[in-house]
Amino acid sequence: MAEKLINYRNMKQVFQLTLLLLVCGMLSAQPLTLIKKGKSDYHIVLPEKATVIEIQAAKVLQDYLFRITGVSLPLVADNATASPEEILVGRVNRPEQGQVDYNQLKEDGLLIKTNNRKLILTGGDKKGVIYSVYTFLDKYLGCRKYTSDFTYVPKQRTIRLPFIDDMQLPVFTFRETYYHDVYDPEYMDWHKLHSFEGRGSDKTKWGYWVHTFHALLDPKVYGASHPEYFSYYDGKRHAGLISSWDGGGTQPEAQLCLTNPDVLEIVCDNLKKAIDKNPGALYWSVSQNDNVNYCRCENCAALDSQYAAYKPEEKNLATHGTSGYTALGMGSLLTFVNKVAERFPDKIISTLAYQYSRTPPKGIVPRKNVNIMLCSIESSRNDPMTVGDKAFCEDLVGWGKLTNNILVWDYVIRFSHLLAPFPNLRVLQPNIQFLRDNNVTALFEQGNIQSGGDFAPLRSYLIARLLWNPDIDIEKEKNEFIDAYYGPAAAEIKEYIRLLHDNNRSGQGVRMSIFGSPVQEKESFLSVDLIERYNRIFDRGEKKVKNKPGYHVRVKSARLPVYYAMLEIAKEAKAGNRGALIKGTDGSLVPDPEIVSVLYEFVYHCVRTKVSRTSEWHTTPKEYLEKYRAFLAEGTK
Repeated sequence: MAEKLINYRNMKQVFQLTLLLLVCGMLSAQPLTLIKKGKSDYHIVLPEKATVIEIQAAKVLQDYLFRITGVSLPLVADNATASPEEILVGRVNRPEQGQVDYNQLKEDGLLIKTNNRKLILTGGDKKGVIYSVYTFLDKYLGCRKYTSDFTYVPKQRTIRLPFIDDMQLPVFTFRETYYHDVYDPEYMDWHKLHSFEGRGSDKTKWGYWVHTFHALLDPKVYGASHPEYFSYYDGKRHAGLISSWDGGGTQPEAQLCLTNPDVLEIVCDNLKKAIDKNPGALYWSVSQNDNVNYCRCENCAALDSQYAAYKPEEKNLATHGTSGYTALGMGSLLTFVNKVAERFPDKIISTLAYQYSRTPPKGIVPRKNVNIMLCSIESSRNDPMTVGDKAFCEDLVGWGKLTNNILVWDYVIRFSHLLAPFPNLRVLQPNIQFLRDNNVTALFEQGNIQSGGDFAPLRSYLIARLLWNPDIDIEKEKNEFIDAYYGPAAAEIKEYIRLLHDNNRSGQGVRMSIFGSPVQEKESFLSVDLIERYNRIFDRGEKKVKNKPGYHVRVKSARLPVYYAMLEIAKEAKAGNRGALIKGTDGSLVPDPEIVSVLYEFVYHCVRTKVSRTSEWHTTPKEYLEKYRAFLAEGTK
């Protein structure tokens, strides 16, 4: 009887404990009301010795809650007496923080969590806490940071939150979209972006970025006295300099001789000097110059052949308008970089798998502290990589079998014609998802570092969202942006984008390259009929917003690429069908008034909206006007 009584008591205690845990769980999972009808009992709690990032996060939260509701919540330190209604920002000294696994959050992970009547906003020890605040504002309160100067903040008097247990970890450890506008500090923090140059709010981890052979062993210093340090081909050493591609000076004509022992010593000595000046930087690039003139000396060629996964004739690539080059692999290069990395075990030595060195080797692997920066410069942009560039995908998969330290340098614009239509919005998500799924740990999306460009605000926004979460609903995100940014003309912008993309298919025989020209698409998505349709769409859109200056200037900016395509196609045609010149009344050639009108409107709006270049590093809008007028004048002769 006593034994039954004991068992009964034990069962009763277990039941009571289970009930208590259930009630506690139900309480912690309850929705909470932060602000009700313009009033709140909540405080924002900071650590007593808060970091700069924690203070920033708390002030951002306080500011936006005020913008949304008109209520300013007080900030208090965690040494004050706890109250039931608190928003805990950062590593606050409260029992609820004991549930947070900061080891899992690492640097940039974030946590948004409700617990009873408390809201926890915290994250990893670098920027996780500021990321958690901006994510909370975006995901749960409906705020948006569309551009550096366009932030959407909804107005409401009550904020009621559901139960939240939201931990997010970065898919890529490095996330950069190289667009001019994104380096606004708040835009970067909102979208969790980095900058290899340390732009905006980001303190860079990079000491050297790319194309560093010339910095580590300068032909100006060694070219005359030691030509043996440089590439051998065509029967001689090439230690000279040529004009830089960007017109900004000179650059080496070739690469280094990577099997010369003196080259290794000089490179390591100069790298050490650079590291001593910037010891906090983790990544140091030891990478080829921006040309395909690699060394073919007996020793370098032997290593390239020994570790080649392909025969020289099996894989040929082309870009920058070249006739092509052999995908050599990187036997001599990786052998050299591994030796450098061995000298600097506490740093990550990055090197380019680019053009001739893109293909993964066979029989050699990168050291653990070697980063492979793989570049997709040759890829077509009509279709996702998996369809349009199977050779690159094959190389990426091959590299993923050798290392998990891969940064992909991808390209998302047309560098030779920044203002031309470039309908690649449909390939952004599948490309980033493919990279995510194949061992890529860091991603640099090279957009337009100049000001302006074809759909720069929309493209940079979508890429920023994808870099954090490649599985977003891309159509929802795109439509939401267009609705907010273009207002009453949103339907026309969507119609134009849809029509443009529907007519950009690789099956039509057009390979959309980042170095192409709109002239190449004059029979596909830039045909006479389609350009007429585009202009009718924009006529309707501009009419809808003619009395709304903010929207009107954005719609006109979206139209600039259509005008630019008309101008470039007319210049190529010169006279006749689609040409810039027509016959006058006396039979002589004169500028087509329509083209002249388009030219003046194009240039004026570029200047008005501070568009800086029409091609990468070259040709301001005023220079474009001067050159085009000179072309017209010459044509009339």
